[in-house]
Amino acid sequence: MAEHTDPQTDTGEERVIIRTVGLKKSYVMKDVVTEALRGIDVEILTAEFISVMGPSGSGKSTFFNMIGALDSPTTGRVFIDEVDVAQLTAEELAFLRCHKIGYIFQSYNLIKYMTALENVTTPMAFGGVQPDEARERGMDLLDLVGLKDRWHHRPVEMSGGQQQRVAIARSLANNPSVLLCDEPTANLDLHTGQEILDILQRL
Repeated sequence: MAEHTDPQTDTGEERVIIRTVGLKKSYVMKDVVTEALRGIDVEILTAEFISVMGPSGSGKSTFFNMIGALDSPTTGRVFIDEVDVAQLTAEELAFLRCHKIGYIFQSYNLIKYMTALENVTTPMAFGGVQPDEARERGMDLLDLVGLKDRWHHRPVEMSGGQQQRVAIARSLANNPSVLLCDEPTANLDLHTGQEILDILQRL
């Protein structure tokens, strides 16, 4: 699993936002042990744009789940903003996922019966944001990704690229410190995929 780092300019003081120590993840199927991660030590700073690259099955999504506090390592530790994720209660983990981390998945994961605006503001409801503020912030985020005029459209009424833009807006709902993207352009054509990458690099 290779890493490519492209630091972004930041006027503030940079600090370590994600740190892993001896991160390992193994899966057992019919007495066969598969090692997805083998002792990963990494430090990621604020204001860094990191790409994790490798062939299918090399552990990229597993690593995503580990540093996103979506799964637990077999051994090793994950620190987010110098907080040891393994020491958190279920309630504290939920707070971390809601407020500290934004997630973008290749399958969009939008709620089909909700409008674009409702999809974007749903995380805000869990974060305790008042409805009027959530609506205003949601419209601002849709404007950021160029979809303010599509706020009332449901996923079925949008193209793949538009759905991914909504997913980006949703990931920013609670002003996260970390934005994690799991192959966000995998299901898009080359032109649309580049548009999505351009949006991410502008954030």
